[in-house]
Amino acid sequence: MTLKRCLDSIQQQSIIDDMEIIILDSGSTDDSLKIARSYGVKVISIDPLTFDHGLTRNVGVQHASGELIYFTVQDAFLSSTDMLQKMSDHFNDAEIMAVVGHQAVPHELDKNPMLWYKPISLPSPKKKFVQEDNWWRTSTQKEQKELVAWDNVVSIYKRSALIALPFVQTKFAEDWIWSFTALKKGWKLMYDPSIVAYHYHHLNYRYAYATTIAVNYHLFKHLHFTPDKQSLLIPVLKDVWHLLRNNKITFAKKIYWIAYNIEAKLAQWNANRHFSKKIKNGELSKAEIIYNKVCTSIPMGKQNTKST
Repeated sequence: MTLKRCLDSIQQQSIIDDMEIIILDSGSTDDSLKIARSYGVKVISIDPLTFDHGLTRNVGVQHASGELIYFTVQDAFLSSTDMLQKMSDHFNDAEIMAVVGHQAVPHELDKNPMLWYKPISLPSPKKKFVQEDNWWRTSTQKEQKELVAWDNVVSIYKRSALIALPFVQTKFAEDWIWSFTALKKGWKLMYDPSIVAYHYHHLNYRYAYATTIAVNYHLFKHLHFTPDKQSLLIPVLKDVWHLLRNNKITFAKKIYWIAYNIEAKLAQWNANRHFSKKIKNGELSKAEIIYNKVCTSIPMGKQNTKST
């Protein structure tokens, strides 16, 4: 059902007449291919043994003919019918090479209420670029992460930019690696928080731990970013407080989501702690040991089947 919802949200876009839709399928065993073909889209089959988040997207670029290329995933959907038009309009500025929006979680009872999208006010679009060459040397890691942050669940690129700078071979963080390299080249990118794609993965301890290790490893390997120091108790207490005050869910669901958030945060906190110990002396080889041990395959997100 997630793929159908995704394709519906794309075909409802105001610029659908100028659009081609390409699906990259890496050996799906459910009804995904049947659903995709019922929409008349182009399907490119990928050997599952060759799939990764970087090179597989390059395959899609090679089969695309449009001047702009929008990336998303099968379990995401666009929040409004004018979303792609709004993203495309940013390219009226000829200097912009790519545009990214905001990934959010809809108000649906099978999804973690602590992540429900609750915008109070939306900041203006922000152009991402580096003015001085020594900025990378003088800025803090927090500043660098805020600048580099990118998301291929809701991003659109000039095709020429992806031809000149293709994604690297990587199992994770291909979007952050691309934006980092683009900014290093002096390119200008755009972040527009008013552009929203809805997306959600349900976490258990194993999946939350593995994805945190995977992200930490790839950001450390490619960008030299280390995990941020985080507390555990305060975030957990905040979750408990907000969930108990949430009048849109039953008391039983409050208990369910409290336990869920404690488990997820504990997994992420432990993963950050264990990974940080491995790279204390900046050794990639030790980071590879924990990554290879935990991530024997690419962690794949799942939807919730228990809380509905």
